[in-house]
Amino acid sequence: MEAKYNTGWKTTNITPRILLFLLAAFVVAACSKETALDPIGTDTCQTNPCGNPDICPDACTGTPPAETVFALTRDDLTPEGNITETEEGYLLEGTLTMETASGESVEFLDANLDVRFDENGSLKSISGSVQIPSPKRYFEFTEPLRADIGYFSGAFLNENRDFEILLLDEHSYFVFAIAASFEMKVATNDDPDATKPLSVKPPIGGHITYIADYSDPMFFFSRGKDGGLGNDGDGGDGGDSGSEIVTGSFGYSHKGNLLYEPTQPLEEIVRFDAYRVYGGTFPFWNVFEASGLRYETKGFSGSIFLEELLESDLTYDYRMGINGELEFSLDITSFISFGFPIGAGSTAVVAEAGTDGTLLAKAFVNGWVDPDLSWWPEMIPVKPGGQLKTSGYADQTGKFEIGLSGGFEVEMPSGKQGLEGTLQADNEALTLDGQVTIDDAQWSAHAEFTKEQTRLIASPPENFASGIPEMVTKQIDDAIALTEQALEDLEAANEAYEFELSLRGLRTAMPTIIDRARDAIDDAVDDGIESGREEADKILKEHNRVLCDDNIDSKVKGLVKPYRDALDRLEEAVANSNDNAQTRAALEDALRDLAGLKRIDKSVTVKIEHGSKTFGCGSAWKLTANRTIRVTKTILSSSEVDKILEAADNVQYIAEADGIRFDAQQLVDELPVLEELENLKNNVEACVSELTEGIGDVGFEFNHATREFRHFMFINGEEKEVGAFNIFSGEELISNARLEVGGCTATEEYAKLMGRMK
Repeated sequence: MEAKYNTGWKTTNITPRILLFLLAAFVVAACSKETALDPIGTDTCQTNPCGNPDICPDACTGTPPAETVFALTRDDLTPEGNITETEEGYLLEGTLTMETASGESVEFLDANLDVRFDENGSLKSISGSVQIPSPKRYFEFTEPLRADIGYFSGAFLNENRDFEILLLDEHSYFVFAIAASFEMKVATNDDPDATKPLSVKPPIGGHITYIADYSDPMFFFSRGKDGGLGNDGDGGDGGDSGSEIVTGSFGYSHKGNLLYEPTQPLEEIVRFDAYRVYGGTFPFWNVFEASGLRYETKGFSGSIFLEELLESDLTYDYRMGINGELEFSLDITSFISFGFPIGAGSTAVVAEAGTDGTLLAKAFVNGWVDPDLSWWPEMIPVKPGGQLKTSGYADQTGKFEIGLSGGFEVEMPSGKQGLEGTLQADNEALTLDGQVTIDDAQWSAHAEFTKEQTRLIASPPENFASGIPEMVTKQIDDAIALTEQALEDLEAANEAYEFELSLRGLRTAMPTIIDRARDAIDDAVDDGIESGREEADKILKEHNRVLCDDNIDSKVKGLVKPYRDALDRLEEAVANSNDNAQTRAALEDALRDLAGLKRIDKSVTVKIEHGSKTFGCGSAWKLTANRTIRVTKTILSSSEVDKILEAADNVQYIAEADGIRFDAQQLVDELPVLEELENLKNNVEACVSELTEGIGDVGFEFNHATREFRHFMFINGEEKEVGAFNIFSGEELISNARLEVGGCTATEEYAKLMGRMK
């Protein structure tokens, strides 16, 4: 029994086989991205929303994709067999012949297809299954190979599929899902009879994805990120057919439409168009291995599957690129052989002219070393502080220069010190150069690692010695201050003794006390007025007003008037040279009045009048604010008050004569002369400056066998061994520079001076 339907084009018979095919096509088209057998999707709003604004009015976001190159149309496709017209194209059981831009024909045999076109007649989608056609000049399937088929733009596949390679957005590609093992003959050169057999196997439960652009022609066999080729899942290789087993994805583009773009920036390579690509693990001259897809600017041949780079492949325009994992194995003459992994890196090979005119292959690398540092040589006292950035190169002679940059930690007896720098490895040596920043000052560091030892040298900042002479002469400064204070104390004691024992001494000393007290009162007045002004400014600012008038000055000055009056009375009493009972009584009263006013601690209320910024200080706009100001100030010290009261108690009894004057010269003679102390300080500073100018680099050597440190420093160009210290500390550096020798020690020189004083 046959079913019939009217498509609007013509009535066509639909056999049960076609119904079954339609159901299968629907199921395949509905599969998700994660489904193993899902290269197919025909939703226009997913594949080309910006090209179909009427159908997908809200689906186009961002910049529309570029116009499709070599777009196939209805005229480029010739169906033969059982054809059933549909609203958008036709269903086909038979053969579909496609004409490419180069004029060549491609036949899809044994086809069960749903072919659809857009309103302009351009091919929109193909779904179903076919016998895969081979680009005969490159390879042939040994036996007919059937697979599911899809047709997509490169932009859609790049965004929605993970085929390991980056396709051109503006091109369209046929995608085949191959679920069975297959063999193929691959061309090895231009001779059509020169071929080599290859065996390809899909992973268990998965498939091989075959991508083709017949307008190029371009093809790519993908094992997928999680798939595998050349393994039957049981540890075997799939048989012994004599064929080479393909262990990675591979492909070719006749027009060089396989784009290589390094995921990690490379010194010499930005991006390039490759002709062939092959996945696997590839050695580079016993320096490192790279695992991933290898892109090359080399035509298709059997050598695509070779792991080693052939010298015959090198030309001036040769390029190779790989993104993936790198594994280094560095053989360093003066050090040891060690290796390290890069989890995400890029390498690119270029051909450069050597000194003898021959071509030399050089591989540039860049990537990140994982934080796992189990590979790090434990014997050296420097450790990475985290993830390291790797860059450098190796060439086909085995020469290499590899740098690992980032944070490191230097392990010393004084503790660990962080360092930012680059570990540089080449065939001859392993070195480290970096900087240590302490208090915004940078110390440079250079380390050399050999089998026997680590030698690390630190270079101090240019200004590291600034302030050190002052630090060294601090004891002399303290002695100068002590001497000056002693002289002041003795002078004060002498004045007090005279003050106590004679009226003449009293009359001599009091003006100084009065002047000091008046200065303190003046300071109190200034502080009180300033405080009042601050209150006024706060009122004006908070209320957006202007100052009209205030009584701050008069109020504050009035508050201290009693203190000024007491000083005036004492000054008048001291100035009276008549010595009688009346003048002595007046002097005693004045002394007691002043002693009672030793401290100002009073408050006063001030008035602040303010007006409008716009209308001024008229009566209608003027307001008055009252603020309390507190004035506190010590006029006389406690010792001065005690002496004044003692003088007041004894003023009736002390003699008019000079009395006994205290001779302080004996005490002064027991202290160093200030001039001598200053000379001593200048001499020590000069010595220290001369020594610090001679200090050069410092560092240590660490013996890998004994695990012992030896510290050293350069003084006037000569290396001198010193005790252990933090080589990045300026103070410890100076301390270990033997400042205790040659007259540069403040302690010793000061002791000598004091010895001469006795």
